[in-house]
Order: sequence, then C-alpha cells, then structure tokens
Amino acid sequence: MRFDRREIDRTGAERREMLRLEPASQAQRGWSIATNGLFILACLYTLRTAREFLLPLVIGVMLYFLLVPLVRALKRIGLPESAGAAVVVLSLMVVVGLGMYALSWPATTWMARAPDGLRRVETRLRPILRGVEKLTRTAQQVEEITAGATPGEAPQVAVKEPGIGATFLGGMQSLLGGFAIVVTLVYFLLASGDTVLRKIVQASPRLADRQRAVDIAREMEEQISGYLLVTTLINAVFGVVVAITLWLMGMPNPLLWGVVAGVTNFIPYLGSLICTAVIGLAALLAFEDVGWALLVPAVFLLINTLEGYVITPLIMGRRFTLDPALLFVGLLFWWFVWGTPGALLAVPMMAAFKIFCERVESLQPIAAFLGGEEPEAKATAKAAT
Repeated sequence: MRFDRREIDRTGAERREMLRLEPASQAQRGWSIATNGLFILACLYTLRTAREFLLPLVIGVMLYFLLVPLVRALKRIGLPESAGAAVVVLSLMVVVGLGMYALSWPATTWMARAPDGLRRVETRLRPILRGVEKLTRTAQQVEEITAGATPGEAPQVAVKEPGIGATFLGGMQSLLGGFAIVVTLVYFLLASGDTVLRKIVQASPRLADRQRAVDIAREMEEQISGYLLVTTLINAVFGVVVAITLWLMGMPNPLLWGVVAGVTNFIPYLGSLICTAVIGLAALLAFEDVGWALLVPAVFLLINTLEGYVITPLIMGRRFTLDPALLFVGLLFWWFVWGTPGALLAVPMMAAFKIFCERVESLQPIAAFLGGEEPEAKATAKAAT
C-alpha cells in the first residue's frame, strides 16, 4: 500500500491547524457561557425592578386571552369589536366591584376579630401545644445564655412603622391604580381586534413566514384562551362547592371562604396549604368543639385533593399537564420575582409558554421538557391522524 506524500503533509497541516485553533475555540465557549449567564442575571434583575410595569402588562394579556372569545361571540351577532370590548370590560368591572363590595364586610369583620380569636384559639389548643412551648422556651434560654449581655451596649433606635390604616390606604391606592391600568390595557387589546396580529405578521419578510405566523398565532390564541377559560371555570366551580360544603357544616361567611378557595386554587401546592390553614383558623374561631373545627379543614383538603388529582386531570387531559417538579420550581421563581401576583400567574404563564413552544418546531423539545409529549410521539400521532 503506497501513501501519497502530499496527502500526508496535508493531513498533518490540518491537525496542526486544529490544535492551534482548539484553545481559541475553548475560550470562545467559555466566553459564550459567561455571556449567557450575564444575560440570565440581567433578565432576572429586569423582572424584579420592572415589576410595576410588567405585572399589569402580563395580567392584561392573560385577561385578553380569557375574554377575547366573548368579544368574538358578540362580533358574530353584529356588535363591533370596540363596542363588544366595552361591554365585556364594563361587565368585568361590575362583577369585580360587586364581588369586592359583598365580601368587604365579612372580610373586614373577620380580620377585626382575628387578634382576639387567636388568643382564644391559643388557650383552647394549650394542651396540644404545651410540648412545643417547652421546646421553644428551652431554645430561647439557650440563645440568651450563649448570646450574653454586652456591657455598655449602645441603645437601639426603633423606627416607627406606618400604622394599619396608612398601610391599608396605601395598598388600596396601589390596587386601584393597577386595576385601572389593567382594565385600560385589556380594553385596547380587545378593541384592536386583529390589528396587533396583522402588524406582527407584516414584519415577516417572506409570504410563507407570514402565513405560518398567522396559523401559529391563531392556534396559540385558541389554545391559551381555552386553557384559561377551562381553568377559571374549574376554580369557580371548586369555590362554589367549597362554599356549599362549608355552609352545610355551619361555617359562617361560607361565600367568603369559597372565593378564597377559588382564588388560591390558581396557586398549585402552596395555595391549598394556605387556604387549609386559613379555613382551619376560621373554624377554630367559629366552633367551640375542637374536633368539629378540625374536621372543617380536613373536609376542604379532601375536596381539594379530589379536584387537583382526579377531576382537573380528567378535564384538562395530558395535553396541558406540566411536570410537577418544574411547576413547583416555576412557582417559587415567580413568587420570588413578583410575590403573590407572580404565584397566581405562574401556572397560566408556564402553560402559555408551553403552548407557544409546541407551535414552533425548533422549540418543541422545550415543550416536551415542560411536561408534554415527546416531539417524535407528537409527529407520529399527527401523521396517524
């Protein structure tokens, strides 16, 4: 077997060139990783600092997807989109306003009774909590012994925090301001119809890309609207069932607790725990019998378990199911970034992002990672149909 000298020289030169470029490629990979890390940190910082701007925007977009089927239905019966949007938004404002007015009195009454009630609950639960108190007292004594007293310690200056009234008024002003921004944004989005979609599509340079963008946008809007509508209906029915059950058990203000259960049901895992604790505290305040009072949160937890693990999966199906571990991580992330509103929006935002990834071929592995079917299985099912 004969070897060509020129072929050997060329192969050796290529190897030397690869060895020479390898450190440079490694440096480029390291720089790319560092750049991506800085970009992620910048996005996280932007999400936290721009919360006052981004949060009403996200809520408005979610409400748009939830309410746009109603505007389309009104348009089919001859009502223009601007008029239909006005009707839908005004109806939303009336429902929210009447609901807040109807629930404000029992909520205020319960919050006013809460401090005295907590002392009574502590007295009634004293035999159960006696062991916990001993451990707490021992830990405090150990902490005092190890900390000790510092001679000549400088006096501490306590900053007086605003009272409950000022905090409540400030919170109400912020809530009303955010509500006005969201309502205005929702009206303009609903009244614009397909204007925003047409502008986005016209930005595509090729006709094929425009048609594909229209198909993706239409399908995304339909799927996200359907998901939000079904989720809202499930939580509303869940709140009604909880209210009726608590009313049958003799709980005062069952409508209030039904609304609390329906709203907190948007928060996976943590929402049910928070609502169980609140309903349990309210039951301990309402009933003298401790056994019956503890039965109330137990019944609520049973209803919540049936809804979360049986009814909702049967209605929603595997299509809109998110991976539990990733869902919990996403819940913690959005709670860290935007607080309670972020926790309420975590599931709808993750579901909408999953639907978007399913419609874009290059992003389908991300949709599969979030809990959907594998791209190959989806392609096989699509081909079979």
